[in-house]
Amino acid sequence: MKDGVMLLVAGLLCAGGAALFFRFFGSDALNIVVLITMICALIDNARLRRRLREMGAKPEGKRTWL
Repeated sequence: MKDGVMLLVAGLLCAGGAALFFRFFGSDALNIVVLITMICALIDNARLRRRLREMGAKPEGKRTWL
């Protein structure tokens, strides 16, 4: 029962935060979400490439960006 209440409270807080985010940023909200997603994907890709190099593997293909 306690876990269910805590889950409901967490869901309401997340929904409230999302509503405030979209109200504050309006039509730019989607652009901000896409920008954050792209930045996170680039950071994760760099981290994974570094781990591959540390493990001795060489990523195949030529990097044409960054």
